[in-house]
Amino acid sequence: MEKPASGTDGNEQEDQPSTQQSPPVLLETLASRMPEPIVVVDSEGQILTGNDLLCDLLGEAPADVFGTRLGAFFPALEPLDLAEHCEGSAGPVTAEYRGGDTDRWVEIAFEPQEWDGETHYLGVVHDVTERHERTQMLEEYERIFETIEDGIYTLDESFTIQTVNSAVESMMGYEEDTLVGANAALLADDDVIDGVAEMTRQFLEGEREVGTLTTDLSTGDGGTLPIETRFTMYDLDDGGYRQIGVVRDISDRKRFEETLEALHKSTRKLLHTETKAAVARQIVGTAVDILGLPDAAIYLFDRSDNVLRAVDGSEDGAARERTVGPGDGLLWDVFVEDNAVELAAGDPIDLGDGPAAVDADRLCLPLADHGVFYVETGEKHGDARIREMIDLLAASAEAALARVDRETTLREREAERREQNRELRRLKQVNAIIRRIDRVLVDADTCEEIEQAVCEELAESQWFSFAWLGRQDATELVPRAWAGDTASYLDAVSLSLEREGGPPAVQTAQSEQMAVIPAIADGLRGEHWRTEAISRDFQSALSVPLQYDEFVYGVLTVYANQEDGFDEMLQEVFTELGETIANAIREVESRQRRAGDGTIELELTMAAPQSFLSQFADRLGVPVVCEGAVPRSDDTVRLFLSISDCDPSIVEREASSMARVESARPISTDQRDGLYEVVVSGRTVAGTLLEQGGRLTTLRTTPDGVEVTVAVSGETDVRQFVSRLGERYADVRLVARRDGTDSDSPHGGKARSALEDRLTDRQLEVLQTAYLSGFFDWPRETTGQEIASILEVSQPTVNRHLRVSERKLLEFVFGDR
Repeated sequence: MEKPASGTDGNEQEDQPSTQQSPPVLLETLASRMPEPIVVVDSEGQILTGNDLLCDLLGEAPADVFGTRLGAFFPALEPLDLAEHCEGSAGPVTAEYRGGDTDRWVEIAFEPQEWDGETHYLGVVHDVTERHERTQMLEEYERIFETIEDGIYTLDESFTIQTVNSAVESMMGYEEDTLVGANAALLADDDVIDGVAEMTRQFLEGEREVGTLTTDLSTGDGGTLPIETRFTMYDLDDGGYRQIGVVRDISDRKRFEETLEALHKSTRKLLHTETKAAVARQIVGTAVDILGLPDAAIYLFDRSDNVLRAVDGSEDGAARERTVGPGDGLLWDVFVEDNAVELAAGDPIDLGDGPAAVDADRLCLPLADHGVFYVETGEKHGDARIREMIDLLAASAEAALARVDRETTLREREAERREQNRELRRLKQVNAIIRRIDRVLVDADTCEEIEQAVCEELAESQWFSFAWLGRQDATELVPRAWAGDTASYLDAVSLSLEREGGPPAVQTAQSEQMAVIPAIADGLRGEHWRTEAISRDFQSALSVPLQYDEFVYGVLTVYANQEDGFDEMLQEVFTELGETIANAIREVESRQRRAGDGTIELELTMAAPQSFLSQFADRLGVPVVCEGAVPRSDDTVRLFLSISDCDPSIVEREASSMARVESARPISTDQRDGLYEVVVSGRTVAGTLLEQGGRLTTLRTTPDGVEVTVAVSGETDVRQFVSRLGERYADVRLVARRDGTDSDSPHGGKARSALEDRLTDRQLEVLQTAYLSGFFDWPRETTGQEIASILEVSQPTVNRHLRVSERKLLEFVFGDR
């Protein structure tokens, strides 16, 4: 064998080819044998070689990889100085590769290699995509964990706090070092811990996945914080578990719920309010006290005055009288246009005190046709929850006001219906009393019967406790009849007419007007009669004059045992009753006068310038004599007048020109002694004498007045007869009085009364008219046809009435009386 050259041996010669290989090739060989992706780059960052795993990682063919700069695949490494990097920490570098369909993250650890004075860098590549994504996710979770407003915590199996975020620290007022590692009992009491333990058991046994707990936790400053926590459980790799929860501060929500509950309680009270003012006060109080608004008011629409009237929270409903009317500005516009308006601080508005600016934001909300809700929101302006509650309050106010309207209407209708029913029952009972009284008035033969029966019928009614009737004497009111259990009252009070005031009956006698005392107790100490009345349980009283055609026949007084016992209906009833009783007394007195034994002839004079006869005589310029008078059913009277020394045409002309004359015609046209039939409406002297039971003999006008000769019954109270005439005419004076028997009377008092009783009113009217108009004279002054025309009936009717009247007269004279 040939010996190796000097300085070498055989082995060295044999290994020489290996040591002569280029570094890239050697590195390529090394790279191909590595189980990890390998990249070899030069100092300029150009990829010299690598293994197949590298190409697979990059998803590229070797030809596209080798010879390319490292930054082409990993842009983040483009500016990397490998020499400087390896001289420093020489730790691995992390870079993102974006190629193919996916993005991947790698970590490359570079190691410098020296070959023939050149430095190459061998990099071992690790795919850290999953780790990077997990780290990125954890970082994201950590950011969420720290930035979320809700608190997040974890507990281990023994309820020891493992982690908390900053929100938990802020909520609870503890530092993280204090919380982490502490038991949850630091924040929650035993009941809460027991509740969490029970939910944990349910998690472990699969009964539930998420738990929710609302409670109060203890804070670092010694207070409590209302919270809601939702938590669940997750398993650990070692078989243990953790609890993770989210805790939320529900102070605002709880305050809102409490406010809402208080709002609901307040608005529920509206169900029991009965007036609009009460509704307004409740709403305004709620707005200020519960919602905490600076100011509020409700402007209710007053239909009677056509204004909006302010109601605030004061007890009387209006601490300040504020009204807003048409044209007064925004509040009225909100009401009539039914549109809500918001006002910024400083915007002027008229709240009933004149336009003024308020340094607060405000709302004006219409309440349908009931008014406007005005609130100052101030610092709470823009708070959606407050606005929601204000709207809810306005809706509640509108509904309550509408309910009050409906219920008020129903109550008014019900009250009206009850009042109508009460009035109907009362009217029915009063009508029954009136019917009984009317029967008494028809059947009574004497004034005493009328007076006593009226008092008894009234006292027996449930409406009245005492009734009495009196007539006026010269100086006092004299009781004539009474009924009830307290007649002693009449002995205890003064009925003098010489002093002002006094009991109701005296007041009526003095004024001839109705007197109504709704409450006798008023002014109790001022008048003695009130004390006496109250002691007998008289609470109210009514007194009416018994007046017919201006003649007063007495005073009727009724007492009730309740105040306001005489309403308008009863006042009207008693007014008519007084007139009816007076007419009945007048009829009885007239009948008694006609039927009395003997007669009295009275000669009277009186001044009656307004009477028809006086005015007619003044027009004619000659005296007028009334020969007779026949009253008619239509409140007119037919007068038969004798007028001498006057042209008949003048008499007819003047009579026709007088408004009171219904008709006028001559019966006898003798100018020296003419007889005329005149129908006159209204009051006449002749009619008044007939109403008082007199029988007219003559009635003559004179320059000084009227001279009257009249026959009355011997039973007549002459002084009263003259006095009643004096109530209607002035200067009534009795000139002469002549007493006599029926046989002395030219009018045959009893005979005439008997005849009048046998004839009907119509028969008597026809007979008197025929007699006074000269039908029975010979030759006749008037024919049957003319009488029929006067009476506005047919001639056969006149003839029949005359025949019947004549037969009854003859039966009275010749028959059995």
